[in-house]
Amino acid sequence: MKELKEKNYNNAEHWCKQFLKTFPESYSIRCILAYIYRCCDDYEKAYLHLNEAINLKEKRPIAWYIRGEIRFKQGNYNDADKDLTTSIYYKAKINNIYTILGIIYHDIFNYEYALKHFKIALKNDPNNYLCLKYCACIYEKQGKFSDTLKKLKNLLSINEKDSLILCYYGEILSEIEKYDDAITYFTKAYLIDPENVHNLTKRAIIYYILQKYDKALLDFNNVIQLDISNILAYYCKGLVYYIMEDNSNSMVAFKKCIELHPNDDLEKMYLEDSSYYLSQISNVDYNLKCLPNYHDLIAKINQSTNIYNDKSLLFMRCKIYIELKDYHKAKLDLNRLFELNDDISFVYLLQKYSDFWSCLCKPYFLNDLVQLKITNNFKLYMYRAQGVYFMSNLMNFGHNYQFRESYLDRRTLSFEDNHLSLLTFPITDCYIKFKVITNPTYMNTEYILKYKDILKLEGLGWISYMSFRSMNLKIYKLKHLTIETKKDSIDMQIEYFRITPNHRKEQIYFPKIVHLLPFYMNNIPESFKNKYFFRKETENLLELKDIINNL
Repeated sequence: MKELKEKNYNNAEHWCKQFLKTFPESYSIRCILAYIYRCCDDYEKAYLHLNEAINLKEKRPIAWYIRGEIRFKQGNYNDADKDLTTSIYYKAKINNIYTILGIIYHDIFNYEYALKHFKIALKNDPNNYLCLKYCACIYEKQGKFSDTLKKLKNLLSINEKDSLILCYYGEILSEIEKYDDAITYFTKAYLIDPENVHNLTKRAIIYYILQKYDKALLDFNNVIQLDISNILAYYCKGLVYYIMEDNSNSMVAFKKCIELHPNDDLEKMYLEDSSYYLSQISNVDYNLKCLPNYHDLIAKINQSTNIYNDKSLLFMRCKIYIELKDYHKAKLDLNRLFELNDDISFVYLLQKYSDFWSCLCKPYFLNDLVQLKITNNFKLYMYRAQGVYFMSNLMNFGHNYQFRESYLDRRTLSFEDNHLSLLTFPITDCYIKFKVITNPTYMNTEYILKYKDILKLEGLGWISYMSFRSMNLKIYKLKHLTIETKKDSIDMQIEYFRITPNHRKEQIYFPKIVHLLPFYMNNIPESFKNKYFFRKETENLLELKDIINNL
């Protein structure tokens, strides 16, 4: 035992063989010899002694366990599962058996069985770091983000300075669109590991979504300093400049993408082509001589087999059609974009094309402009075709409304006597009351978001709230929708009012400004597989003490 503990495997092998000469039927010595050969990666000799041990005493569990662990190391999951399950059947009391089985089922995508075994392991060892990480990963794949956050929180309670877990926590918060909280965790990870390109990129993208473009550019520049060939950073950097309508810098970034990956095949490399399309779209804003090339560009985009459901490619094609003044085709793509998107934030990127909106508004009566104080064709189209009435139109009535800057239509109605920050809610009796006032009055309805409901909005920015019940606009002549809050509790900004068909599943929707972002990015477990699922942790699942205690 002394030689084994000191990892003097040659000496240990010698003494075990000497002992076996005296006791040739020894089950224990055969298991220990198998463990020695396993540690020396001599699996053939390990199997030889394990098979002999099982033939001697089939109902003893440890030989089954060692053989199952070796088969697990070799990737023979089917036989490993059989041996480890047999070991449990013969009453093995080794927690790592459940961990190994959990990993096996995870790797073959049987997540429910994996969770079942990880939970048993965690019941015996609540601080099992490896099991907690696997559980967090599985819950994310299942879309159970609340459970994912719980497991990550357990991991951080064990090691609050694990930068990968901090970054992963931020990724999950991003998935549920708690962007401000996500920034906090990405920043914590950055302070521990400032050269983690993955973490910097994730934080920069969230800054982009929050429209904090200067901070996004700063992070993307830091990524490029650390990894000069990072095409994603150049692409997103170009995208930020594009959204800011800085065409010159946008072109520089996109051209760098093309230099790094000149392959132009749409099916092979979505990211490179996206940057190519955007660079061309950006270029047309100041170089109309290139217009003939856009017909080829449209042809390339049309090669996508999923164009009808790809929001990014549809948006790009719509914008190109507008630039080419092919308004009929642009309108078809625009209509499809409204079908695919529950929010309307993407349309703000097209707002500047006044001729396009003028063409779309030809069927509508101009008296809408007078009665509703709508001042341009973009707002007229959004009202008549999409049922969207912008609060900024109220300025044209000449009333003394209070407005503040917004991220969308530039001006937003603010209720002067009420104050709410969507970051924190210190007043527990705050509420938001939605009321529909009709004539006759007995049909009046109201719905109240109480404190516990409002807490779900904590840390979020813009939301889209759907009425608590459908309203038939044709039955009653007089209808008023009012929104009330407790004084000095809520500072609420209203961007627009929208009439929608009564088929929405979600009452509250959180708009995204991510229409041109890459459609998928690896998460922490995928990007850092060897670090997240630390290889040494999986290699040390067969411990000498477990063997000795079960002989």
